[in-house]
Amino acid sequence: MKQKHSVTIEELGITINTGSIARLANGAVTISKGETTLFVSATAAEDLRSPDQDFFPLTVDYREKFAAAGRFPGGYFRREGKPSDKEILTSRLCDRPLRPLFPEGFLNEVQVIGLLLSADQINDSDVLMVNGASAALLCSDIPWNGPIAGIRLGRVAGQFVVNPTHEQQYESDLDLIYVGNENDMMMIEGSADQLPEADFIAALEYAQKAIQPIIAAQRKLAAMYSKTKRVFPLVVCEPKALAICERVAAEGDQLKKAIFLASKKERGDAVKAVVEKAKAACKAELGDVFDSRQIKMAFEKLQEKVYRNAIIQSGERADGRKPLDLRAISCEVDVLPRVHGSSLFQRGETIGIFQYESAGMQKYLKELKPTVFGNLIAMNALYRPGPLEYIPSFIRRKHGTEDISYDVDACKEYLEETYGITVYQEQVMALCTVAGFTLQEADDVRRAMG
Repeated sequence: MKQKHSVTIEELGITINTGSIARLANGAVTISKGETTLFVSATAAEDLRSPDQDFFPLTVDYREKFAAAGRFPGGYFRREGKPSDKEILTSRLCDRPLRPLFPEGFLNEVQVIGLLLSADQINDSDVLMVNGASAALLCSDIPWNGPIAGIRLGRVAGQFVVNPTHEQQYESDLDLIYVGNENDMMMIEGSADQLPEADFIAALEYAQKAIQPIIAAQRKLAAMYSKTKRVFPLVVCEPKALAICERVAAEGDQLKKAIFLASKKERGDAVKAVVEKAKAACKAELGDVFDSRQIKMAFEKLQEKVYRNAIIQSGERADGRKPLDLRAISCEVDVLPRVHGSSLFQRGETIGIFQYESAGMQKYLKELKPTVFGNLIAMNALYRPGPLEYIPSFIRRKHGTEDISYDVDACKEYLEETYGITVYQEQVMALCTVAGFTLQEADDVRRAMG
């Protein structure tokens, strides 16, 4: 999409345009590679949400529309649904390197919106979103300490490939997304297929050099068309309030002691108590004109200092772990009844419960004749106390133990003769699963039928 001002990174085939559309936004660009084109805008609110606001509301939202690929949504509603996983992950990918570059104390709401206008289904759009967001902010009047640039780095046949196509990604043993500025690495994420450490370090060095043309192009575009940066009122911690909080926190090392308590709840309660003492001291010394937001900002600085010094000087983290130590991990399986699979995972004080359901099994069950479900009820008694005569004769289980044996041929013959249907492996697997067998046990039955 050609606009009034345009720059092209020849070696990467990326073009960035601005100056013709969305001129009421603080900053807006279109960015293209091949026939994949994105529109990215950056807009900042004139004022804070409320006088007592104490956080920075940054929204980064990337959206893909079916129309970008020349299609429209099918089904009953014929409209776009909720954001896909790809859209959410791309938004997060863009948010992480942008957020720390806004000035400290800048709390006006900012929205960075990306819209996929055209997709050639060859070039990926996620790194374009990162570069487009950086260019939009750089050309805007929003204060921001950019630019940044990002690439996806692959390795095909031992050679590094910048922004590989979808087809090349299948052949690559490296999928690295690298974001940085002129001098430093800002963020990396990705995966590799048993890549040696030396090769990975070489990939980081290669990526840092590869992003430099993108940064240079953004600066060139900003020189063509950029707005004078506005001066927004910053909400920063006053030196007097910071000094009072620092003095209270240092009394008996109470902040450090609070941070290094073992339990997360104990740490939170102890830090809160220190904050309340600092708030009382600030009110007593500074009077009624004291802004309570100063306490939060002061303790963010003080806690960061305590955490950082402890890790660098003594190699100790908040819960007592060393830099290379892991939290205690425990796992359990088969924690829920009736589902095909379930597990409980705990790491430290974080607990997750997961369950697995097979839509395919439900499909096969629905295709069986209704009379078969009478047999399912009987089979379901396998894991339940009750009269053993209700258990079909073709499956033998020692009641109260995990010793299982199957007679698959008898199972097929019984069902086909009784109900006059043809039984397939997946259907028997579904029957066994509903009967209470684990997914692995049911799969053993299916494999035995093969």
